Amino acid sequence: MPLTKILIAYSSKPPILEYLERSFTKMGVEVGKFYSDDNHWFDRYCIRHINKQAHNLRILPKEKNFFKDYPLAHLNYRSSRLLKAVEAFSPDLVLMVRGIRFRKETLEEIRKRTVLFGWWIEREERMEEAFDEISIVDHYFFMNSSSVEEGVRREYSDKVSLLLHAVDPYIFHPIDCGKLYDWCFVGGWSEKRQEYIEKAIEVSPSGVVYGPRWRKKNLLKRRVSKVIEGGYLDGKDLTRLYSETKVVLNVTNWGFGEGEKRSGINMRILEVPACKAFLLTDGSRDIRNVVTPGKDLAVYEGINDFEDKLAHYIKNDQERERIALSGFRHVTGHYTYDDVVRKIIKTHARRERPLAQAGI
Repeated sequence: MPLTKILIAYSSKPPILEYLERSFTKMGVEVGKFYSDDNHWFDRYCIRHINKQAHNLRILPKEKNFFKDYPLAHLNYRSSRLLKAVEAFSPDLVLMVRGIRFRKETLEEIRKRTVLFGWWIEREERMEEAFDEISIVDHYFFMNSSSVEEGVRREYSDKVSLLLHAVDPYIFHPIDCGKLYDWCFVGGWSEKRQEYIEKAIEVSPSGVVYGPRWRKKNLLKRRVSKVIEGGYLDGKDLTRLYSETKVVLNVTNWGFGEGEKRSGINMRILEVPACKAFLLTDGSRDIRNVVTPGKDLAVYEGINDFEDKLAHYIKNDQERERIALSGFRHVTGHYTYDDVVRKIIKTHARRERPLAQAGI
């Protein structure tokens, strides 16, 4: 049976649900969207507050909570809502983009009704969460090769495969505008990222930072606070920022180490080149399977190399623009959500179970 209806579960940000919806619709597949981060007010304003205070006062261990089995606690609330959504929409496939988890009992009940896929797009250090539920799903995609290798090692080779991030050209595309900044960075604060941003400011003060916690962490650091423009940024505003910047920075905040020790790629690796913008990024052993360093983007190794390459590419317009153009052509030709959707559809055709096996 061809795939005609899919229910996709993920958070509202980043808008991966909308990216996938556009491509599935283009392929003639009806899409139902389930926002996993929709929460009940009682959990948001009462349960979380009570648990947080109990943890802070050491009344309750960090891994415990007072409302584990309460129906309005977020895990239970979103799990019951997902099951109701499956019952109402009757999809041929449920794609659970992880992230946010669901109760095992809920996933088992969903799999009785239809085919269930997972797509792990979180850091590889958390892959155990995916393997904890892999026996429940029909197939699990991973965005990092180390997780696939671990799945093969655990004898799940028939139900794991690599599915990288992609880009939606409807959102990320070139904008004809002048360069306002020498560099920019978009992402949440961390100690590691703080070090790199301070180094970027030494290279050029003409930069800008967007993301959570930057203002709070730099209230007394005037040089850094001057380049902080705001918090979360996406859509047209993010695309314009990339187009207005000479060098877009990527400082990865996850992985089993640095460079070749880390696997997977984040969304910037594809979204920045799709805007015909230049990306300077840290390394990963999966990057070379997607883009070519020095041809489609630039990769640095450590903070000293970061400083040298940032200064070099700010000054060398022709080389920077040549690399940005190559990255644009390569990424938009090979790594759009249309490619992701084709792989999901192909895997569904291979993994689809007879109704009797599905428990119907």
